[in-house]
Amino acid sequence: MNSYRYKITVEALTGAKGEPVEGRTLSFETANHDDILGIVERMQTRLPFDNDTVASLGVGLKLFSEVALMQRNDPMFAAIRPALGEFVRGLKQRPETVGSDGPGRLL
Repeated sequence: MNSYRYKITVEALTGAKGEPVEGRTLSFETANHDDILGIVERMQTRLPFDNDTVASLGVGLKLFSEVALMQRNDPMFAAIRPALGEFVRGLKQRPETVGSDGPGRLL
């Protein structure tokens, strides 16, 4: 399968009480059959959330759904598969908001 390659980095900025956190970083490489960056851009035209929220949803959803797809024979994913499919279908059917650049494949 052809795949896009990504380097994902999560850097802790503050703790639960707002205290600064330094030096805590998680970084890994992964593959995905979709253009995650393009999907997040298209999601920004369809969701009424701020850009950080859309990015979080888009990246998290695509990373999770790729693992679920690659591990589809693992029973751990059996219960979530129907709900995940329904959620993605609903997201794809959302209309674009005013001011977007036109139609495009969402996910």
